[in-house]
Amino acid sequence: MSTKAPRDFRPALHYTPKKGWINDPNGLVYARGKYHLFAQYGPEPHWGDIHWSHAESPDLLHWRDLPNAIAPDGLGMAFSGSAVYDEENVSGLGTPDNPPIIAMYTSHGEQEQQSIAYSLDGESFIKYPGNPVIHNTEKPDFRDPKVFKNPKGGWTVVLAAGDHVEFYGSEDLLHWQKTGSFGPDGNYSKGVWECPDLFPLALGGREVWVLLVSMGACPENLGSRTQYFLGNFDGETFTCDGSFNKPEFIDSGFDNYAGVTFFGTQERVLMGWAANWVYAGDLPTGEFCGQMTLPRALSLVDTPLGGPRLSCAPVSDKLFGAPVPIDGSLPGEVFKLTVSGEGTADITLSKGGGEAFSFGVDSSGEVYIDRSRAGLRSFNADFAKPEYGRISAPRFFTGPWTLELTFDRSICELFADRGTRVFTQLLYPSEPYRHIDLAGNAKAEISLMV
Repeated sequence: MSTKAPRDFRPALHYTPKKGWINDPNGLVYARGKYHLFAQYGPEPHWGDIHWSHAESPDLLHWRDLPNAIAPDGLGMAFSGSAVYDEENVSGLGTPDNPPIIAMYTSHGEQEQQSIAYSLDGESFIKYPGNPVIHNTEKPDFRDPKVFKNPKGGWTVVLAAGDHVEFYGSEDLLHWQKTGSFGPDGNYSKGVWECPDLFPLALGGREVWVLLVSMGACPENLGSRTQYFLGNFDGETFTCDGSFNKPEFIDSGFDNYAGVTFFGTQERVLMGWAANWVYAGDLPTGEFCGQMTLPRALSLVDTPLGGPRLSCAPVSDKLFGAPVPIDGSLPGEVFKLTVSGEGTADITLSKGGGEAFSFGVDSSGEVYIDRSRAGLRSFNADFAKPEYGRISAPRFFTGPWTLELTFDRSICELFADRGTRVFTQLLYPSEPYRHIDLAGNAKAEISLMV
């Protein structure tokens, strides 16, 4: 892939590396007043030689790059994982006055095994001499540990294991024993299980546990997608409550994968990798390849048409000024559109010359997004296929609707019906869109970055 982009496609809001390759977010943790974002990283703008990169932020929106945190070693490359703040120093790797951040990651060598590195200053990491802390001798896909505090005491890690997830418990974050598993029964999606996460959310005064599992790229899903299940966690294993009878994905778009949540935040906040394994290696972005989704606050909503559903709200709204009515023109490449209406509506962004991007609610009452004429497509044959161009999904509500689109140069995120439908899509207009047209019973406002 050429390192020269056709034009500047680097987003302003979405995190990107200065150069090189980035995929799964790792080790999302809030500690000592800072949010930490680690990620799968390679020094060239294509996958390879995978390290953990590192950036920190005071607000989830403005990121400062730090040196790479974890490098490959004799156990293999540093694949995905998670991080926690060991505030009580149960690991003994820090002190009561200076407890450590502990990262658990997959050592990807002849076998995939789980290792630990720790930091006392929030920047430099030391590998635990007893690695690996969870051994593997038989499973070909055994990776992506997500550590969290067990509500009944101690710590739990959920691990992807091919066609299911496994749970391990520990008192000290160093010594682990298996406590349970979930799957393959209850799963409705094909693909290798990856990047799990498990956390509780409130719904109508009760606690519901949400299990995220990223399903590796498969034709049935048109690539890599992230599924979720609802149920209960008893301290040892997860039990699905059977809310769904088909795959339920956290995003109806194609460009949100491997999302996991932050440890240590009051709200449950998720970030994902904004790409799809089907075409990620060919993106026309030049010296960098890959970006993260906007951070999203998660909740559960009891919808009238779909029952309990995961809801996402971008935390980036604070970056935008007060909304004003649209006048048909677009004053830049970074903005937020809020469209309210009822029935059918089509919103189209265009620049002339035939390129246009549209979204709205179609005649069947489904929310849709259409990048089939949005710009560059020839860089990858799959990206150019019709099935990746226009997608739609049914609403979980009836009556009036509100659509919120965050547009950021080469990526957009559409939030519909209180975030119960979300579409994350990459698009590459050859020149910035300059016009907006609105058709149907709807009104729109635009907010610009402040």
